[in-house]
Amino acid sequence: MSNALKICLVYFTFSFLWIYFSDNLLLYLNLSNETLTFIQTIKGLAFIVITTLLLYILIKSTFLKIEKIVDEKEKIINTIASPIIIFNEDGEIIKLNKAVCEITGYSFKEIDHIKKWSKIDQDNKNSIVSTLSSLYNINETVDNGEFNIKTKNGKNLIWHFKSAPYGIRENKRVIISNALDVTQVRSKEKLLMQQSKMAAMGEVLENIAHQWRQPLSTISSASTGIKLQHELGVLKDEIFFESLDIINNSSQFLSKTIDDFRSFFKPDQEKQYFNFDDVFEKVKMIIINKFKNEEIELIKTSDETEVLNYSNALIQVLINIFNNSKDAFIENNIDKRVIFIDAYKEKDKLIIKIKDNAGGISKDIIDKVFEPYFTTKHKTHGTGIGLYMCEEIVTKHMQGKIEVQNEEFTFEDNSYKGTLFTIELALL
Repeated sequence: MSNALKICLVYFTFSFLWIYFSDNLLLYLNLSNETLTFIQTIKGLAFIVITTLLLYILIKSTFLKIEKIVDEKEKIINTIASPIIIFNEDGEIIKLNKAVCEITGYSFKEIDHIKKWSKIDQDNKNSIVSTLSSLYNINETVDNGEFNIKTKNGKNLIWHFKSAPYGIRENKRVIISNALDVTQVRSKEKLLMQQSKMAAMGEVLENIAHQWRQPLSTISSASTGIKLQHELGVLKDEIFFESLDIINNSSQFLSKTIDDFRSFFKPDQEKQYFNFDDVFEKVKMIIINKFKNEEIELIKTSDETEVLNYSNALIQVLINIFNNSKDAFIENNIDKRVIFIDAYKEKDKLIIKIKDNAGGISKDIIDKVFEPYFTTKHKTHGTGIGLYMCEEIVTKHMQGKIEVQNEEFTFEDNSYKGTLFTIELALL
């Protein structure tokens, strides 16, 4: 029941009882008209005085309760460790909790208007204005994403904001925003990403070395041969030019190898259209030597679906998943080693399914495989960041979805059990 309704009910009850009993009492006394008129006047004045006092007490009590609630709310907001900002549609800051000022080093007066927040996040000034403009029509909590925050002493932080409507004050819509400091989390993720990239780059360098051995040997043999024949005076023009062609072709192959591998782990600047087959061929170029040595067969089926996303990010994800299968084959000593890759369009998504026959993952740990630093391998063979980075890249960088499960299936009349990874990416 609202405070206003309570006051009205108390006033109505008191008035009704006062009038009813006082009038009946006067009738019962059977007084003269003059006396009755005088008493009625006194009774009316008394009624006004008493009801005024009663209303004052009720209203005062209500205001005290409201002030207490507001005061408690203020205390609660100030005791919350994460930053809280309350502002109206004119951009005026109504309230900042202590965490905002303590973390940023700015006083309330220095940032009492949204326009003044450019000093805190100059790089995203336009983004802040755009984000704030979209908040005044929200009806529920919304995720605003992350913003770079610079403190007064020059320290760079990353805050993740969420906002919700906070009612209307002085005919202006009010918004409350809560920020979570994710600086350390993002720093750790960046480090893990770098570690993952370095591991993948190790494989790239290993493959470059493998592919360079033969052409370098050819160049060495050809150059040594023509030098020796020249010294002996038996070098013919036919042999000379043939050797030069061999050296040139081998050099061109070396150059092409560098070009093929150079862009694999260059950070994607923006989303681009790509075909899954092209991505798979690049991944295959990196892993093929090790997989041939381990007698691992790759069986791919895919359509011509194009997707708008980050191709290099997907390359890193696929390499991690394939290497995870390779390690499982070796660890479980599997004879027949096959990885199935199936990519197809389903409604507005690209679905990528990667399945092996390496025996699957234990039910006790399958829910933990995407956790950072979790690994079932010996510490010399695994860091536990591969699958974690896969989930980070797919969900946060590519805005997709990745799942893992065990699956039993039949291939070439034999029954197998293995791990199935499913990746979903929006086409646009």
